[in-house]
Amino acid sequence: MRSQESEELKLLFIEEELSQHGEWLADVLTEAIEKRKLRQTDSLLHSIDYDSFHEGKNPGVKFSFLSYGRAVDISAYKRNRHKVNTMEVVWGQKQNTMKKKNWYARNMYSGYYKLVSRIMYGLSDHEIERLKGILANRKATS
Repeated sequence: MRSQESEELKLLFIEEELSQHGEWLADVLTEAIEKRKLRQTDSLLHSIDYDSFHEGKNPGVKFSFLSYGRAVDISAYKRNRHKVNTMEVVWGQKQNTMKKKNWYARNMYSGYYKLVSRIMYGLSDHEIERLKGILANRKATS
């Protein structure tokens, strides 16, 4: 019975961490899109969503957005290659044309490593007691 309670406790902890990670990632990507001004129709911004799921006993988080948003990210450096920079032609001054629009990969993968470390090392004694209370409340209501 003790090992079943331990497994339920670990599963609840992982579920909570995945849900928090999905919310965090949605917020970070939304901020990145707004900061880099990748808003033309706002459909990419409004399409960012996450959902928790279970595949058998394994919990997971599914993240989605319109696919053309990544195409904007990929082709961001190709847009400005053939434009004429009048400041350089007339005055000889170079303008910084490389704009960082890397909104997806940097945030997605840095967040992934933070999630892994929180799941591996975040189960403290205080957290265990809190989760035991949640499991006790669930059993009492069912």
